[in-house]
Amino acid sequence: MSRRHATRWLIVAGILAVAAVELAIAVAASSRGEGGRSAAGAQPRLAVGTLLDKPLGRLRLVDEHGRATSLAEFRGRYLVLAPSLTLCHEVCPLTTAALVRLRAQLRAQGLGDRVTVAEATVDPWRDTPARIRAFRRRTGVDVRFLTGSRAQIRRLWHALGVEYHRVPQDDPPDRDWWTHRPERFDVTHSDGVFVIDPRGHWRVAVPGMPMTTGRLPARLASLLNGEGRHNLRHPDTPWNPEAITDDLRALMGLPPIAQGARSSAAPATPSPAPAPAGSAAALARLRAQAGAVLGGGATAFRTRLHALRGHPVIVNEWASWCPPCQEELPLLAAAARRFDHRVAFVGLDVNDDAGAARRFLGAHPVGYPSYSDPGAKAANALASFVGLPTTVYLDGNGVVISVRTGQYADAGQLERDIRRYAL
Repeated sequence: MSRRHATRWLIVAGILAVAAVELAIAVAASSRGEGGRSAAGAQPRLAVGTLLDKPLGRLRLVDEHGRATSLAEFRGRYLVLAPSLTLCHEVCPLTTAALVRLRAQLRAQGLGDRVTVAEATVDPWRDTPARIRAFRRRTGVDVRFLTGSRAQIRRLWHALGVEYHRVPQDDPPDRDWWTHRPERFDVTHSDGVFVIDPRGHWRVAVPGMPMTTGRLPARLASLLNGEGRHNLRHPDTPWNPEAITDDLRALMGLPPIAQGARSSAAPATPSPAPAPAGSAAALARLRAQAGAVLGGGATAFRTRLHALRGHPVIVNEWASWCPPCQEELPLLAAAARRFDHRVAFVGLDVNDDAGAARRFLGAHPVGYPSYSDPGAKAANALASFVGLPTTVYLDGNGVVISVRTGQYADAGQLERDIRRYAL
């Protein structure tokens, strides 16, 4: 749960810093067998996660039945693991629902026998095997749930870069769903999901909250407090099960399924139909609304895209609370100035506060408007939303031809993609 928003990005940055170091190891390594490389040794292209390659060792734990186990139990299969606790009211019920959906997708694709989906506690003080079994009965969820001694849990999450700390309860405190008594403390922790390969190597890191399309099964939804209901509607740095599925498929050397997994290096085939002639007036109206945050939701955004038919369109999905988006936005602003007579630029302000977005754009002007997109409805309708920032390229017929999830590091990289997919 991310109750201490001031530390949210420090935690995310810590996970990614670990991942960046381990990625250098992965690039230099030459391991063989099932572990995420193609026959030619190329690194897989991920939809949303950061690629790395870190041996984790046995890391002893305890299962929900009180039996001693370890990460070595999962050797020979992929393991998708997320931090959780049974007394979480803010994010963990969302994580559990997303993992249930992920497992269903994997089974539907015939991959259920190759992947174990599990949670592990960040609350070794209270999450005993008996409590975990009671949690599974209450929620009806049968995803694996691991616990352990305080030392075992500390070693596990230290290896995966996850921070967790006991903190005071709110006033009034949440109530324990099992004992019905006021909870005496809470546990704040970094959110994310991690993929471990059949060799026992940590291969993918995805920090952030799960995107569950604003809905939860009733028994999980009943665990949420006010902050949890806000997170359900507006998750921070969201990921979704479709993107995790595509990252697993990439590690296995299989093609992606979700539309959002298309990368800028592998565009879909553009529509063969000739594009209509674009209206200069449509571009002029777009420029006249420079820097505005527009309402109207997915319907207004769809209407704008229709009005821009005949022009290639670049949609940048961003939010004022997203540091990579903030760093990237000046590159988009400069590109819009350079190509504004040939390409239409539009922003999607995803899961953001409209006032904060307007204040940010007032201090960092861009030459095009953004549409407010609470719940990522417009982003999902455009191309399955997997995280921020994301840049989507459409041809003159309004057909998505490429989706890039992740920050553009420099202007040259952005210009190459614009010339490849928009000009």
